[in-house]
Amino acid sequence: MNASPLIALPGTLLDGRSLTEALAGLQPRTLILGEAASLDEEVDRLAAQAPVPAIWVGHSLGGIVALHLARRHPASVAALVLLGTNARAGYTTNETRRAAQWAVAQEEGLDTLVRKELAPSYGLAERGIEDALLTSLVEQAEAVGLQRFAHQLGYARQRPGLMEPPQHLSCPALVLSGELDALCPPVQSDEILALMQPPGHAAHHMLDGVGHLFPMQQAGRVAEHLRRFLSSIEESVI
Repeated sequence: MNASPLIALPGTLLDGRSLTEALAGLQPRTLILGEAASLDEEVDRLAAQAPVPAIWVGHSLGGIVALHLARRHPASVAALVLLGTNARAGYTTNETRRAAQWAVAQEEGLDTLVRKELAPSYGLAERGIEDALLTSLVEQAEAVGLQRFAHQLGYARQRPGLMEPPQHLSCPALVLSGELDALCPPVQSDEILALMQPPGHAAHHMLDGVGHLFPMQQAGRVAEHLRRFLSSIEESVI
């Protein structure tokens, strides 16, 4: 397939299981966010894991971090695959919600946080939560743990944003969004697309009928777009 390694960055309180099916057969290396105390330190840590330019696949916060990695360490990035993410600054998002999530995690545990706070924000409650999916989310959250979660919340808060002034990026990019994603709606993927230069160097595809967890719920559709993208850039990144 590609000479460039594939590195996966799962989102907040998620681990490699959240991207396993979407990346099946591609032999990605998965790096869990939350080792370093600050966003810049974490981005530097991640860049050090790529001795050659890599294709970074980031979901949610993983995509946000991948964007900042491309800005801070462009030589470490051969291409970006951004799933349900955005390029907005942390101060534009709901700090009150982050504080409430941290309080629940500390006082009642990550299991309760996932079931009572995160699942509804993912749009699962209205449709009826699948037992297997909910169990997986809880297991992943507990595997990530409180300390990493605290750092992940910090990254979301600290991110400076790439839009004002525009921070243009020159690597190829595939941007996927979910039609029903209330956390990172498709318009925010369009904003990312506007940052990619030259025009036509990136593509945004919206997946209809799915929300923020589309890499888990519609892994086959994600895999199809990803393989097509990797084939299209194969010659340029070898």
